[in-house]
Amino acid sequence: MTTPDDDPGRVTEATVSSAAFAAAFATLPTAAAIIAPDKRVVIMNDALALMCGLQPGDTRPIRVAQLAGLLELRDEDGSLFPDGSSPLVVAAAGGRIGESPMIARTVGTSEARPVLCAVVPIDDGASWRGALLTIRDRSGAGADQQALEEAQAALRVLVADRERVQAEERRRIARDLHDDLQQSLAALNMRLGMAESALDPDATEARRWLEESQRDVIDAAGATRRIIDDLRPQGLYHRPLLGALRDLTEAFRTRTGVACDLTAEPESMHEPPEEIADCIYRIAQESLTNVAKHADATAVRMRLEFTPAGPARFTVIDDGRGLDVPTAQHRVGTYGLLGMSERVRALNGHMRVTGAPGRGTTVEVEIPPGASAEGHV
Repeated sequence: MTTPDDDPGRVTEATVSSAAFAAAFATLPTAAAIIAPDKRVVIMNDALALMCGLQPGDTRPIRVAQLAGLLELRDEDGSLFPDGSSPLVVAAAGGRIGESPMIARTVGTSEARPVLCAVVPIDDGASWRGALLTIRDRSGAGADQQALEEAQAALRVLVADRERVQAEERRRIARDLHDDLQQSLAALNMRLGMAESALDPDATEARRWLEESQRDVIDAAGATRRIIDDLRPQGLYHRPLLGALRDLTEAFRTRTGVACDLTAEPESMHEPPEEIADCIYRIAQESLTNVAKHADATAVRMRLEFTPAGPARFTVIDDGRGLDVPTAQHRVGTYGLLGMSERVRALNGHMRVTGAPGRGTTVEVEIPPGASAEGHV
């Protein structure tokens, strides 16, 4: 008579654990096998079976030598391993290999793929029981990285195209404002002056209204000029970048009372390409706007470096309250830093913002030579 413990059909915790392990092992995405000391492949999962050209779930017994005849492992440079040092031999001997880059090829095919292979010995604390062999495909990771880099490059081109279209549209609007509205305001002011001169000497009330109208026209012309300057910085199109930056610093000093100095290296620098000049000018505008709004600074220093063969470098340093950069970058509703970074990245450049509470803020920009051409590929 058999007891429940002797019943071969009884489901025990051990059999459930064994079945669960086998099921989990079979479906691992990483190719894996357990190799016994007698050089048998005790278990092979589906990923390794497919890599070897076998059907998943194939339970036929196989030895290490047969496995080597199905799957060839080579060093990362494509060379064969010296005798006794291939992963399969090391696994059969109870050795260890940390995860290492290798090349795996299914024998009988020309397909080779980059993999990461590892061998870990298995023991029960007293004796060696076998080894675990894992082979992780890294071609997908490479493809994902390449796809990410291609997407980032495409994004930079899109941003550059957006900046170009926006710059062209700003120039068009500025030109229309200058050629049409400014001219119309100037003509209106002249007519108001002519009307005033034609009045009778005793038309005091009418003269007062005409004078007020003239002042309104002059104010409107001034506001239009400021809009034009914001849309298309006149200094960039009629003078070098350095001159436009000097005007910007002078206007900042006058408006805020904050000391603002600009240095250039070399002083007689060549003019950067239009896209680089526009980017640097806009960075300077946004930086000074941030200083005026948030920094509570007493001084700002700007430095511009440019040579035709080298990168364009631009730095803005203030002595204000300091910027908590991570918080500012993730603050909802603030786009200044993001917009600045996008402008620079569109030209394949780099921008770094550093700051600390009480220690001021530094904005550093570097744009490689030829960036204007690359931005419009």
